[in-house]
Amino acid sequence: MASGFEDWSTHAFTSASEEEQEHAHVTDAEVAMTFSSEVKSFTLFNNGPNPCHYAYAAGVDTDAFMLPSKAWIFRDVVTTSLYLICAAGETSTVYGAGFR
Repeated sequence: MASGFEDWSTHAFTSASEEEQEHAHVTDAEVAMTFSSEVKSFTLFNNGPNPCHYAYAAGVDTDAFMLPSKAWIFRDVVTTSLYLICAAGETSTVYGAGFR
């Protein structure tokens, strides 16, 4: 797992040959970011002003992994969908790239 903030960067290596980009406007209601088919790994970047939380299954809540504002994460996890949520009254925009 690699993560960072906008002023710090590391390299993530993958054997993927295809990339799919998605984005989601996240509120205090669960939002699904769904790729067109299964991805081997993904990266998420929270470009919004507030932190958000993500999970691999529906029913995400604010106890799930937190992605701070302006931070990113890279995970080697096979998935089709990611579920995102912000705390009550907060919003954020999250960009994702899935790698096949």
